[in-house]
Amino acid sequence: MTFSIRPAREADAPAMVAVLNAIIATGAFTIMDQPLTIADQLDFIQSLQTHGVFNVAVAAADQAVWGMQSVEPFAPLVNALQQVGDISTFVALNVRQHGVGRALSRATLAGARAQGFRKIMATIRADNPAAVAFYLRQGFTIIGTARQHAVVQGKLVDEVLMEQVLLNHS
Repeated sequence: MTFSIRPAREADAPAMVAVLNAIIATGAFTIMDQPLTIADQLDFIQSLQTHGVFNVAVAAADQAVWGMQSVEPFAPLVNALQQVGDISTFVALNVRQHGVGRALSRATLAGARAQGFRKIMATIRADNPAAVAFYLRQGFTIIGTARQHAVVQGKLVDEVLMEQVLLNHS
């Protein structure tokens, strides 16, 4: 399976929405529980053009979107937290376990460092141990669990809080 990583483009929005909505429909991998629209995705892509990183993994053969990963400001209106990013990773259901997430992480974390993010936070469903293990393999550490943090399809869901320090303060 050959693919490449590149910055997300507005033209990717329809394919990204298809990947995301298939993941959302499972009810198992994300706390997002409502389908996204192309307009929602375009707004998100545009919001990260000034401060943030948004990469996609695309198939070499046909440029199909296989996955996406973003780092956005953790609390954009709080000046003291401008160096903290929040990461999200989504890999198409049919290409998991083929290195897509790992390749996205290399590119996205390098981009986050280049933009001056010093620390990245990740919030992962506690009932998704594969995702927790993925972030641990990328160098994140578990810092706690937010109990009954989200309601997904009427069910309370715990979330694991993780972090990775990218740059030490100088």
